[in-house]
Amino acid sequence: MKIQLIGEHPLLKNSDGKLASRIGTLFTAEGVLITLRGMTHAMQRLHYQHQLNAEHLKQGLEPLSELDGIESWATAVDLIMEDNCILIRPNPERMDLAFIADEMLQTLPFISKAQIRFLHARNPLVQQAIRSRGEYWRISPRPQSEDEVIAAIASSKIAIGLAPIYYYSPSTGTRFLTYDIFRSLGKKENDLLRRYLQEIKTYTAKRNRLFNREISFFGLKQPFDEKLFVPYDFDHSSDAQLRHDYHALLQRVADLTEPSLLVDDVKNTVWRNKLFACLTDERNDAQTEYLISGLTEEFFRQVQWLPGGRISNGELIFDSIFDEHKAKPFDAELERLCDLRVCGFIFNYIREYSKLEYVNIGRLLPGLRKHPDKGAHCSYLVEYKNRESSTTDLKILRMQRWGIQEHLAEHHDLLRAIMETQDYTEYTLDRRLGCWELGVPVPSRLVVRTIPEEYCWPNNAGVSRIWLTYFERDFIHGIATDKIHKTTPEKLKDREFANRLATLLGTAAAPNIVVGRASQSRKAIFDNGDELITLDTDGYPSQIFTADHAGTFVDYEQPLIVHAKEYAIPVLTRKIWLANPAEFALVYLKAMETKLCFMQDEYRRIPAAFNTLFQYSKQGEKTFAQRWKKVLERLDATSIPALMDAIRTEIRKEIELTV
Repeated sequence: MKIQLIGEHPLLKNSDGKLASRIGTLFTAEGVLITLRGMTHAMQRLHYQHQLNAEHLKQGLEPLSELDGIESWATAVDLIMEDNCILIRPNPERMDLAFIADEMLQTLPFISKAQIRFLHARNPLVQQAIRSRGEYWRISPRPQSEDEVIAAIASSKIAIGLAPIYYYSPSTGTRFLTYDIFRSLGKKENDLLRRYLQEIKTYTAKRNRLFNREISFFGLKQPFDEKLFVPYDFDHSSDAQLRHDYHALLQRVADLTEPSLLVDDVKNTVWRNKLFACLTDERNDAQTEYLISGLTEEFFRQVQWLPGGRISNGELIFDSIFDEHKAKPFDAELERLCDLRVCGFIFNYIREYSKLEYVNIGRLLPGLRKHPDKGAHCSYLVEYKNRESSTTDLKILRMQRWGIQEHLAEHHDLLRAIMETQDYTEYTLDRRLGCWELGVPVPSRLVVRTIPEEYCWPNNAGVSRIWLTYFERDFIHGIATDKIHKTTPEKLKDREFANRLATLLGTAAAPNIVVGRASQSRKAIFDNGDELITLDTDGYPSQIFTADHAGTFVDYEQPLIVHAKEYAIPVLTRKIWLANPAEFALVYLKAMETKLCFMQDEYRRIPAAFNTLFQYSKQGEKTFAQRWKKVLERLDATSIPALMDAIRTEIRKEIELTV
């Protein structure tokens, strides 16, 4: 359906670069979009009803009945324009209307599907509707950095009939007026001040379609007093009386406002965060942090959800944005969003599960890990549901670091690149098995899969279809060990919690140092975001997992004692959070020593079982079989007491230890 536009194009900007209108209402049944500026959503609905009545009168028809008006309003969808984006504020009970509005907006010129997003992400009905369409990527992430928050606050300024003096919340529809801005109105001429005060009086008394106040004062110590403006007659008072009434109101608002919020200052963390919380409204905002049960906010900040496809009546329909990208191959935003690997992942799931209900895939950003080496693995988070299951499944997909494409970039020999890729896959799986045998707490299951990709040969020599290898594992619901002090800092003050954490860290540190988990520069990797702690029903650490075995068997020749300083870091970095750093250190050291002794005794008890494990794998210099042999020899030769004394010495440089 072609949209009839009453007002400006929804993303039209004025000469100052600001949107001409921030509010829009789309009547889906009639195909009419109203963006007239200076109106609320309710006013736009009334305007449309009056316009229809005027047309009926011209045609000699009866005006719309109250029932007709209600039916027209019932199919209308609220829109909020923000910078270069249109936000749809759906009625959770009528998500069908939100999706109709979405498709209609895509027919407007100069609007990409990537510019249309949904609000009310936390509402269960909205969540499920978007999830089922495979469109997590349509939900706007909340700004995270200080600069992003400041920009979001600045762009939220909106007007009603005069200047943009209010901060607008897209989720609630409420316009917030700060004391500082209210105070600045005193500098206006009397006639303009009168108009502002009357506007504020009128709209503080009104409720919007969501039953929230049209205007509310920000930062009040108690709920807004609806009768605050009632006694004043701004339209008919003298100039002197107007000024007197204004100053009385100003003093009253000052008394009601939290002292720390009296001055508008985006550099003031308290003011900025409290205003931003009002604008985003923690109950209903356009963010994905709480969409999937069990995923922490820290984790979701590092997920970029991507377009994929939806499954309708058992048929897979890839997202139309991929066609849009084909038509606009040089569009930077579409290039960022459209990852063709996602289509390959989804197709693999479709072939595996005949009754797949939906699938959502996001790219994990590098900030989750502390060691993003150059060329590090690209990873994805997958949530999917099979119709035969009552629960969703979460998986992590990690691309193989060295694949056909990477090898072709080195020597341009396709057959050689294929063979080298297969060797690296075997090396990766052998390395994981080696970790498992030596006690590294890696996930219990890992699946190897492939997806196709086109490889463009240099000098326009043609295109070849190659295969990318990736590994799939279950998602681990846990807290990264290096994030505990950020997510639950008070827990580290609890003696039992701290000691359990120290025991698990020490137990995991032992096999980690033995398998030589390190960066390419031979710096040890541990407690860096890959180790995850799961909690028991009482909230105490119960298990630890090493989610990714990348970096293992990199350092297989240096004596373990050279890493003593690095394995003291898990204790030293936590000392400011702990009630008793010395006790934590001793528990950590004891657990590490116990595990190391067990590993060494186990190897010496049945060396043949370890030595022959990889005899049928690829042999030769720098192969995994050779690394495995050297790691075992190093374990056997290590003086565990000397190693522990070295780590203990490093800890004593900052923490006094008593036995």
